[in-house]
Amino acid sequence: MAEGLEEGTLMLDPTRSSVWPAARVAFVAALLLFIITIVVGILNGLDIYEPDHDTLITHVHAGTLGWITLAVSAAALLMFARDADSSGAGNTRMMAWAMTAAITLYVAAFFVGDALFEDRIQRPIAGTVLFIVVIWFGVWLFLQNRKADQSSVARLGLLLSWISLFVGAILGVLLGLYTSNGEIPGLDDDTAARVAEGHPPAMVIGFLILAAMAVTEWLLRDHTPQAESRAGTAQMWILFVARMLANIGFVSGLEEELLGPANLLMIIGVVIMVARYRTELAPSGWRGSGVGAFPRISTLFLVAYLVLGTILISQVISGNMDFDALTESQFGLVLAFDHVMFIGVMTNLLFGTIAVRMFNRPELQMTDRVVLWGVNIGIVGFAIGLLTVSATLKRIATPVMGIALLYGIAAYVLELVRADLTPHMTE
Repeated sequence: MAEGLEEGTLMLDPTRSSVWPAARVAFVAALLLFIITIVVGILNGLDIYEPDHDTLITHVHAGTLGWITLAVSAAALLMFARDADSSGAGNTRMMAWAMTAAITLYVAAFFVGDALFEDRIQRPIAGTVLFIVVIWFGVWLFLQNRKADQSSVARLGLLLSWISLFVGAILGVLLGLYTSNGEIPGLDDDTAARVAEGHPPAMVIGFLILAAMAVTEWLLRDHTPQAESRAGTAQMWILFVARMLANIGFVSGLEEELLGPANLLMIIGVVIMVARYRTELAPSGWRGSGVGAFPRISTLFLVAYLVLGTILISQVISGNMDFDALTESQFGLVLAFDHVMFIGVMTNLLFGTIAVRMFNRPELQMTDRVVLWGVNIGIVGFAIGLLTVSATLKRIATPVMGIALLYGIAAYVLELVRADLTPHMTE
């Protein structure tokens, strides 16, 4: 996947660019934080441990922020590094360490619960610190994009996803204030509750789906200029507008009016994506793809995610779903919806980013296969178990998925730690 270099010239490979040390910091930290999510998930999935609320919310945030957001940050550094020179390497390392520290602090703030402060005020405080780092990182991305001769479809998607992350971070801080004080200063109770409830959809519908499309575009199409792919550009903007409608719907209490149009736009965006990748997704496109199978499988899970999301949204619009009193099957649908995105879409994609962009070495081919098959057989079984309310299937699939994830983390962390950072001659 690396770009071709002229024979006999001494050049930095894109995976050995000036921002590679910074990206490596974020990747390693993301993989290590992911262990928290996996261990709690395995124990809970086997029904041998039922975590309390603070542990469960730590499990969620160690996955969505510690693993996914931090790893997406690392991918963003590499994606926007084409125009970065060595003079800015120190700044990127500072950003990577700041993002790592802020996210780790935020995850810890959930884990300690009320052990330090009875009102859990540490959560909005840590969220504010992370919010500042998100702004800093976002400014760097926009400045890097301005330096480019022309922006790419992948960069556009990542920038739009970062705007969604910005909105989600604001709502996360407000949610922390609401859970801490039972109110948000300046807002009435109903408005404060709706604003607080807008945080999860802002992250899942907004940030994650756009980030997934951006990284997939980067891995499968590299830096296709926007001018050369109007469909790709439209795809990103359509998903961004869908995110805005969904967020406005949840915050304003107009879910029934706005979630339908938002879901229709998401369907259109995903259809455009599948149409654009029809060659890569065709049976012939899988032959010899190697670790390129990761983003291809991620794309298939994105379609499955949209199907589950459509079912979920239809129940919300019809009034058949009350999130405060979910039936067992509805709860299974919500969990399957979340895990298809977190594992099926994002984890496949980010493991693929590490495998393709970092090294893609022959000695790791078996590791990649074990991770690819173990994780995906596991998540399919786990999701089906949740949807069919089958405890047996869930208990079988959970350790398969969890062990494959832990094996992948161990192999990739070791490789990242010892990876060569020096320029090298091409053959």
